[in-house]
Amino acid sequence: MSNLRDILLSKPFSIDWAQVLLFLTFSFHLFLVLLMLGTAILAVSYLISGWAGSQGRPWAGKILKSFLAHKSLAVVLGVGPLLLIQVNYTVPFFNATSIFAPYWLLIIAFLIIAFVLFDLLKLEKDTFRTGELLMGLAALAGLLFVPAVFTLVLTTAENPDKWLSIIKNGFRLDRFLTAHWLLRYLHVLGAAAVFGAAYHHFFTAGNSREKDSPFPKWIFLGLLFQFVDGPLLAVSVPGGIGLSSAIFMVVGITAAAFLIWTIFRGYSQTKALRPAVTALVLLIILYAMLLARQTLQNRRFTPLMKNAVQNSANYEKKTDPYQQEAINAYKARLSLVYDNGKTIYAESCAFCHGAAGNGKGPEAGNLATPPEDLASIRTTRRYLYKTLIRGIPGTAMPYFGIFDKTKLYSLIVYLNGNFKMLGAPEPVRVTIPEAAMKEARQTYASVCAQCHGADGRGTSFAENFQPPPPDFTQYSLLPGRAFEVITDGYPGTMMTPYRQLPEKVRWGLVEVISSKRINAASIPP
Repeated sequence: MSNLRDILLSKPFSIDWAQVLLFLTFSFHLFLVLLMLGTAILAVSYLISGWAGSQGRPWAGKILKSFLAHKSLAVVLGVGPLLLIQVNYTVPFFNATSIFAPYWLLIIAFLIIAFVLFDLLKLEKDTFRTGELLMGLAALAGLLFVPAVFTLVLTTAENPDKWLSIIKNGFRLDRFLTAHWLLRYLHVLGAAAVFGAAYHHFFTAGNSREKDSPFPKWIFLGLLFQFVDGPLLAVSVPGGIGLSSAIFMVVGITAAAFLIWTIFRGYSQTKALRPAVTALVLLIILYAMLLARQTLQNRRFTPLMKNAVQNSANYEKKTDPYQQEAINAYKARLSLVYDNGKTIYAESCAFCHGAAGNGKGPEAGNLATPPEDLASIRTTRRYLYKTLIRGIPGTAMPYFGIFDKTKLYSLIVYLNGNFKMLGAPEPVRVTIPEAAMKEARQTYASVCAQCHGADGRGTSFAENFQPPPPDFTQYSLLPGRAFEVITDGYPGTMMTPYRQLPEKVRWGLVEVISSKRINAASIPP
């Protein structure tokens, strides 16, 4: 990140306010995401247990009734945090999403598939259907793809020192980052099971909450899983977690331990979970988890963003002296009037064909089909006008239909005045033996005519070439230039080199081509 390539725009508000807004909106979004994921995991789990013969199917139907609300709120309220991440952490976020762009873009497709399948999964009947199980499994797989990619992007963003090695490794994490990502992903799924189970215990179980609700078991097992996964996740963090993150982790672990003890005591003494206490403890766990992650991200992102801001400032210092000059040049170009051939050529043609018309303008070297030396062209007024108005397909020669006829006539006058483009072909000043001319005519008839046509107007076979061959009855090159094209071919076109032919035969082909021209330079367009 030391090069001057990080150009950052001014932020609409201070970075401190942006971080506060990001934390608040993301925490609410994450809460809804956990409910959505937890609902999907629980529903499909009971769908599987129903397939195995237990009474899980009714629970699957009850749980899925709330999925629409959870996924709608999670998606809608996820836009704000995503935009704030882009504002706060522009460089790491965009680099990470660029490195794993295919997966990031697939999120939309997998979300659509998952949401559609879950919406189709009504489960209103008690009879088991294999299709419903397959649909549920496919929907859950699509949904679980999303947090997998998001945690992958965040893991990548938080480790800028690994970006180049990830790219060189075929856009794959090394084994240590892979382990960290997997533990992080499982941590999210464990939290989703806990929050989803808590929600459905209080809002779905209904009258069975006191004694028959299965959801406390999910909360209990989910928290136990977090006790195993959490420490492993902390150990896998590159560079360690630091004191601040450790404090927040202790707070979260304490709250989780209290909830586990509450559930265990409830089972042993047949006491129900209290909604207010459970909600408060879960919020403590959620915010402790988020604050621990936030402190880790700040430790990684803050130096990176400071470096990017400094790079941007350095870049501005280098460009400031040229700013007014660039503005003046832009204003001058805006005030330019394209009302004559000289101006049109200078502003629209010279950067390819060159000021001297020799095909060596500043952009010519970047073109697959090099621009022609205009002084070597001999054509008719009608053909030149047609070329200007339509362009040449398959080349960088654009159409100039944006100019009216008067301006195009002015350009034609300028081209002819400077490069003598309108006129009949010049004679071939090379002595060609009759035997070479005979072979040249035979070669044209058997080889060249397949594309250029026997009369030089082209064939139906070649009319779709990009670019198509020119019409020899109205277009020709100076003999020397035509000989070069026949010998070396024309890059970017279907015209291949024919240097294997004897030299006199190639000159004979130049004569044959010139003989196709109609002397129509005076014909108006």
